[in-house]
This record gives sequence, C-alpha cells and structure tokens, in this order.
Amino acid sequence: MTLDVAGLVEHVMKAWLLLYLCQDSIALREKYHSIGKILFFLQTFLVGYWISESVWVNRILYGNEEGMVRDSSYSIVKLAVLMCCSFLAMDLFYRGRKLAKLYLLLVFYAVYEMSRMTLHSVWSVTTLSLLDHLYELIMVEVLDPERFVTIAVYLQNYSMWFFVAGYLALMYVMLKAYRRYLTASGPVDGIGRQGLWFLMLTPVIALAFDVSWRISFFRQKGAEVEFLYEEHGSMYVVVPVIALLCLSCIVFSRKIYSDLVQVEEQKNGLLFYRQQLTDMTEHVRELEQLYDGIRGMRHDVNNYVADMEQLLCTSAGEGQLPEQVRQEAAGYLRHMQQAAARLSLQFATGNPVTDVILNRKGQICEQEHIALEGELLYPASLGIEAFDLGILLNNAMDNAIEACRKIPAGGERLIRFRGYAKGRMFFVVVENSYDGHILPAGMDRLQTTKADAQSHGLGMSNMRSCVEKYYGTMQYEAEEGKFVLTIMLQGKEFCS
Repeated sequence: MTLDVAGLVEHVMKAWLLLYLCQDSIALREKYHSIGKILFFLQTFLVGYWISESVWVNRILYGNEEGMVRDSSYSIVKLAVLMCCSFLAMDLFYRGRKLAKLYLLLVFYAVYEMSRMTLHSVWSVTTLSLLDHLYELIMVEVLDPERFVTIAVYLQNYSMWFFVAGYLALMYVMLKAYRRYLTASGPVDGIGRQGLWFLMLTPVIALAFDVSWRISFFRQKGAEVEFLYEEHGSMYVVVPVIALLCLSCIVFSRKIYSDLVQVEEQKNGLLFYRQQLTDMTEHVRELEQLYDGIRGMRHDVNNYVADMEQLLCTSAGEGQLPEQVRQEAAGYLRHMQQAAARLSLQFATGNPVTDVILNRKGQICEQEHIALEGELLYPASLGIEAFDLGILLNNAMDNAIEACRKIPAGGERLIRFRGYAKGRMFFVVVENSYDGHILPAGMDRLQTTKADAQSHGLGMSNMRSCVEKYYGTMQYEAEEGKFVLTIMLQGKEFCS
C-alpha cells in the first residue's frame, strides 16, 4: 500500500514538473486558454501512471503471465512510449515549432533520468547497508528471522519515500535553475534551428547514457539475477558522478548559449553602431557642403533682390516703368526673399552633427504632419562627443515619430525636445504624444510595431551604451497620452 501511494505521488509530481518547465517557455494554444494546462497535466499523469503500473503492459513487454520484470532493458520501451505520448500531448496543447517542443521534452526526461540515477545509488547503498546490518544481527541470534522480514519490508517501503522525495527535489532544483537561464533569454520558440540542435546535444548524451545503464542494470539468467552493481561495485560511485555531470551540462549549456547570444547581439549592436557613425559622417559631410552652398546662394539672392528693388524704385521714379509692372516685380522679389529664408536651418545647435539630425527629423515631421518644436545647444565644454549625442537624438526622435504616426487623424501629433546643461550634467528631454495603448515594457525592451524590430532593439542598445559611456541615466514617464524620455549625461571631466 505504501509503495502504491509513493508511485502515485511520484507520477503526480512528474506531471507537475513537466508543466512547470513548459510554463513561460512555450505558449498554450489560444483555443484551450487555461484549461489546456489542466488537460496537459492530466494526460501526462494518467498515461505515465498507466504505463508504469499496468500489469497488462508488463505482460506485453515481458512475455510472461506474471508480468514480472526479468530484464531491465525492457524499461527502455516504456520510456520511449512515455516520451512519445508526452510529445503528442505537448504538440496538441501548446503552439510553436515542433523542434522547440522536442527540445523541452528531451531536457525534462534527461533531468528526470539523471536525477533518479544520482539518488538511486545513494538509496541502494544505504538500504543494502541497513539490510546487511540486520542480517548480521540474525546471524548472532540477536534478531529472529520473522522480525527481520517485518523490519526489511518496513525499511523498503519507507526508504522508497526518501528516494522519491530526494530525486524529485533534485529535479525541481535543476529545472528551476534551467528556467532562470531560459527566461533570461526569451522563449524557447525564439531560438533558431542551429541553436536548438546545439542545445539538444547534452540531453541526448544524457539519455544515451541512461539507455546504456538500463540495458546493463540487471538481467535474469535461470534462477540467478545478475546486477551491474554487484559485478562492478565502482558503479555505485561512477554512475551518480556521471549523472550529476550530465545534469550540470544540461543546465549550464543553456547558460552558455544565452551568453553566446548576448555576445552576438553586442557584436551586431557594435556593427550597427559603427554603421550609424559611418552613415552619419557621410550625411554630415554632404549636408555641410550643401548648407555652405545654400548660405552662399541665400546671401547672393538677398543682395540680388536688394539691387533689383533699388533698380525698380529708380526706374519707376524716372517714369521708365508703369506702376503696375513695378508692383508685380516687387511682389515677385518678395516671394524670392521668402523662398531664400526657407533655405535656412530650422534648428541651429552649434554643431553640424546635431544640426543635421534635428533638421532631417524636422523634414520628416513636416511630411507626417507632426508638430516639432524645441531647442538644443550643443554642450561643447562638457566633452560629450557629437556622434554619441547624435545617436541618442536620432533614436529618441525616431521612437517619438513612430509613436506619433499611430495617433489617428485629427488627434494631436506633437514632439517637443529640450537639451540643456546644468553644472557638469547635460539633459536631453524628448516629449511626444502617443495613442495610450502601447506602453513601454521597460527601458531595456520598448515594444515596437516597426517592421525592422531587430534594428529597433539595436537602436535602444546603442542608446544604453552611449548613456553608460557617460555614466548617465535614461528614464521615461508615460501618462495621459504623453510619453517623456529623459536622458542625463555627465561631462567627461566629471566622469574622469
């Protein structure tokens, strides 16, 4: 009775631990909602319990009327059937790629098998030692045989509880550590195919070791039963050590992969950052030439208009031009002056880089019917590099424009910016309207609807890198249809 209850509890906890691993790793299908978890749990528990405890299954597998296990290798079939049923249930109730689900399933059963193997040796050695001690008491006639049988049954029953509780606790600890590394880098379904094949390597090796252990654990030859541990006593130490190593590799392979992904993202971010610098440098060079030409042309136009106005006035005074012609010509010249005035920069910051960025964003805002206003004076005395400030402004303005685009026609589309120095600190404040429906998920991960979401993420990463370079901060506030981004940078001298 005690063993039956222990087996029942074991299968309930196994099903719960599989559900625990799947939580936040893969998403339920929408049509099942929360009931999908209950159905998945029940399927895992019932199928696992039936396959493990059914006498009918044992008779089919072992080919005897008693359903007695005479060869440990037959247990491989049970494990394979159980894994197949669990995979079908996972594929039914959870969405996502099959390869990602298979990876999770392999991780779970590898952790399950390695945890059992680790505790099995400890349990076996402890139980056998106690039984040997009791047997010695019989030999010296301190304990009678009937009493020995009673104690042996009692010891076997209750030691099984310690074994089950021990390996389930170890499973929970390892799966919890694995989930910590898993959730830190996003859902499993977001891992690429090559990444999944790489991560599958450790659980597959662990399961291969488990299969070899099951094949050689014990077999019956006639009336004798050959046990691996009895033939090779060193297996009591070798098996749990290898099992623990496999457990560690399964868990930490996920951490290693997460670290590699972060390194790759940083590398891509650096390349993106360098590309931004290259593009910005080229834009600045071209626009500086253009603006120099525009300033020269504006100066020439103003001089030309002034000369023409003087000539018109002189000609009209001498009666050489009719008044109507003079007025029409004067009106035309005023239009030329207005056109020349529009050639001037909307925003002048004192630095070509920031001038180019703000005026380019101003042109975009004009096309998108977004009101853009503000002022910024480049803090040359603080030692803040123009390109770093340019990257902050470029990405902040892009995010503000994106938010304004989502506002329906007729709504207020407004972007305000300020840049000012306070002591050795420089502040950049960008305030924009937004529709109130999509809020930032955190400063590290702003939600976006951009088609190029990866570049958006790299842009935010570059902003954080620039802020950290100057030992600054980046904060936001979002309320009542207004989003405010505040960036604080410390001057180079202060940082040093």
